[in-house]
Amino acid sequence: MDGTLPKTKRHGVLIKSAEWRRNTLTTSGEPFPRRGEVWWVRVDKRRPAIIVQTDNVREPRVRSFLVVPLTSRLHLEGLPGNVRLPRRATRLPKASVANVYDIQKVLRPDLIERLGALPEADVAAIDHGLRLVLDL
Repeated sequence: MDGTLPKTKRHGVLIKSAEWRRNTLTTSGEPFPRRGEVWWVRVDKRRPAIIVQTDNVREPRVRSFLVVPLTSRLHLEGLPGNVRLPRRATRLPKASVANVYDIQKVLRPDLIERLGALPEADVAAIDHGLRLVLDL
C-alpha cells in the first residue's frame, strides 16, 4: 500500500480508492444535489428545502445531505438570519422563507425531486444567515 489510500483489485488490476468511479445519481435517478439547489424532501412531511452542504463531499459513500427547509410562514422572515425568497427563485407557487434555525439532515432516499437552483445572491444571503446563527 503506497500513500494513505488503500488499493483494491478490479479485474486483476490494482486501483486506488481515489480512482473509483463515482455514481452521481440518487436512488430516484436524479443527479446528486448541489449546494444552492431547491429540492422536495421528505423529513417530518414533504417540504421544499435548500441544499447547504458543500459540493466537496458529493460521492456515493455520503448518504445524507444538510438542508435548510423552506416555509410559507412569511412572518419568520423577521428572525435574524432567515431569508425571504421570491417564488421565481424557488419555483414554488408562493414566496417562502429559508429558515436557517432549522438545519436538517436528509438521507439520499428522502430527496424526492429537484426544483432548480437559487441565484448566487440568495445562496450568499443564506450563507450569511447560517454564519450568524452558528457563530462561524
